[in-house]
Amino acid sequence: MLSLLGLGARLAAPLCAQTPNAPTTPSSAPANSAIDTVPPKSVVELPFSFESGNLTLTGTLTLPADHSRPLPVVLIVAGSGPTDRNGNSAGALRAQNNSNLYAILAWQLANTGIASMRYDKRVIGDNLRKIDFKTMSIDDFVADVMAGARSLATDKRFSGVVLLGHSEGAGLVLQAANRGAPTTGIVMLSAAGRPIMTVLREQLSKQLPPEELVKFDSAAGRYLRGEDPGDVLPGLRPLLSPQNQKFMQTWAQYDPPAEIVKAKVPVLIVQGGRDIQVGEVDARALKAARPDATVLIIPAANHVYRAAASDDRAAQLKLYTDPTIPIVPELTPAIVDWIRKLR
Repeated sequence: MLSLLGLGARLAAPLCAQTPNAPTTPSSAPANSAIDTVPPKSVVELPFSFESGNLTLTGTLTLPADHSRPLPVVLIVAGSGPTDRNGNSAGALRAQNNSNLYAILAWQLANTGIASMRYDKRVIGDNLRKIDFKTMSIDDFVADVMAGARSLATDKRFSGVVLLGHSEGAGLVLQAANRGAPTTGIVMLSAAGRPIMTVLREQLSKQLPPEELVKFDSAAGRYLRGEDPGDVLPGLRPLLSPQNQKFMQTWAQYDPPAEIVKAKVPVLIVQGGRDIQVGEVDARALKAARPDATVLIIPAANHVYRAAASDDRAAQLKLYTDPTIPIVPELTPAIVDWIRKLR
């Protein structure tokens, strides 16, 4: 996820990637496994790990059950918060997300002959004992993407690496590609097209009274300057946590339009019309900066690519928590068609 998700709550809960409330083990399928909660028999899933600095990041490699020649492989990079390799998370600071989006996407890609690898971020599992939140920056997460891409690029089973990021992950894959990660193309799902503090303020403006929004603006300014943010509403304090300060300072410097201009490979931008976290304005901003990018707007899709009837936050809650709800049918075919056109 990106930034906030205020589903069924007065104030949204923060979804910053460096939150300490990450689950310590990958999410598993529900006991009553139904459609889209366990891999289909047509795919094979294997453990996959790679080194990034002093960390070992673990993931899942998904392949067609029947394959022989080298395949294109997609590196799937999760959004912010304690989101695991499958796209699921639950923490005290945020609404629960059990969409299983990345696993479902991996299985659907494999059924078309495209491999993928998805991994648990450095804020999940055993690596929590090795990291220092106060010194962690957005660059650490970009470095992880680069390491994963390089590991796949040297694997003879694959013919080329495509970087696919969702939400905050979309920004990570774009930065990784621009810093030299081997890739033939970038897929950005639900990507911010504006700086994170602009997106964050827009989200808060829909949930806070004007006077509280003004207070938050002042507090956030102090926070990003490295100062004590001062007193804010209790529900907003996690956004201005001292241990997350460096991460937020570096994330706030990321300018998506300026970054996408630098990309030297093709870019696919996919945005849901019912996304309550980022919107079509973000996709348009990215497209304006990179006119040759391919853009797909899926009118009914929300942030986790389920069909939503409205923009109402409470009404969308089930779409984030029920993995048996199918993802929108337009998503995977569009990605597959685009990848097959890459040279």
